[in-house]
Amino acid sequence: MEAVRTDDLSFETSAGLVSMKMTSDLQTIASEWRAIEAAVYCTSAQTFDWARAWSAHVLAAQGRSPVVAIGYGSDGQVQFLLPFETKTVGGLTVLRWLSQDHANYLFGLFRLAFASALSKSDLSRILNEVGRWSGASVAALEAQPFDWGGTPNPFGLLSHQPAPNSGFAVRLGDFETLYCERYKKRARQSLLRKERRLWEAGTLEYGWAETTQEKREVLETFFAQKATQFAAMGVTDIFTPEARAFYAALVMLPEDSPSRLRLGYVALNGEILATFSGTVVHDRVNVLLSSLADSPFQRQSPGAQLLRHQIEEACNDGLAYFDLGVGAARHKSEWSNEVYPLFDSYLALKPQGLAVTLPFTVKSALKRTIKSNPRLWALAQTVRRTIKGGHA
Repeated sequence: MEAVRTDDLSFETSAGLVSMKMTSDLQTIASEWRAIEAAVYCTSAQTFDWARAWSAHVLAAQGRSPVVAIGYGSDGQVQFLLPFETKTVGGLTVLRWLSQDHANYLFGLFRLAFASALSKSDLSRILNEVGRWSGASVAALEAQPFDWGGTPNPFGLLSHQPAPNSGFAVRLGDFETLYCERYKKRARQSLLRKERRLWEAGTLEYGWAETTQEKREVLETFFAQKATQFAAMGVTDIFTPEARAFYAALVMLPEDSPSRLRLGYVALNGEILATFSGTVVHDRVNVLLSSLADSPFQRQSPGAQLLRHQIEEACNDGLAYFDLGVGAARHKSEWSNEVYPLFDSYLALKPQGLAVTLPFTVKSALKRTIKSNPRLWALAQTVRRTIKGGHA
């Protein structure tokens, strides 16, 4: 694939004439990308600095490149930007969202009026042109919201199915009101008693990593804690050396970058008991990483204490949402007052792609069935731990 712009692709859509360009050279579209990410409600996974870090530390290490499509209206203004990557599966090239395995919500950037006017055939044309340019036989586009910040996701017009997981967020406001709505008096009193015990055990600190050294130490602590958690669950650690380099790059971004990863922690006597880390994009905190130490102090719920502290801080800062991400968990159901249904799209772009879409579709549906049934989910976790332990 050549890292060049293609300047001759224009076609009519329900939203008007579109001139579409595709590239794998991110630097050539930096200013345009940053302009539309500032104008369109999105998460960090749709931002330029995120894409640049992912491409440099993950895709480049695997010999892959990003695939970005940009659509311009008749006035020359960017109307949409679609950040993709490709991966080989079963000998076929599969088009996926950029960083699909390390992001909560995946979608393209669309201006509201343009997204609202597009038709199913328009989206099919756009996606097929991207497939033709990238050589992809199939598109496997997962974890997509039906809309984001009031802008509809046009990919919802294409064939899709419910995703295995939903997204969970807290709509913020007055903290005391929110806290009393989400937690009954007895639960609040219990958390207070547990926090008091932590204070009695020594010096308790809620904080954010500020210096370069602090950032390195907190991030390495997260990786170590998460590895222990994954091992106990019988799950493969997804934080490969390339992924770790990607997150390290996000941590070191300038403060004004919407892709900057903020590392939050609670420590007792200098020992980090839990972490909650994420980005702030527009008016939303996006939690990306969280971990717990294997510590006797776990019974005092340090993770819950840290989350309460961060949500209160976000309320006081005037932010609108505290997004806890995709996938069910106890702390998410306790805090969340908004749940986002998501969908997956598995679309053949060439006839041979049909050999891949069916297995993808069945696997996704099976995951959803298991995760929506508490008994099946508990059984699956037990089997996974047993199998993992058997290989140890």
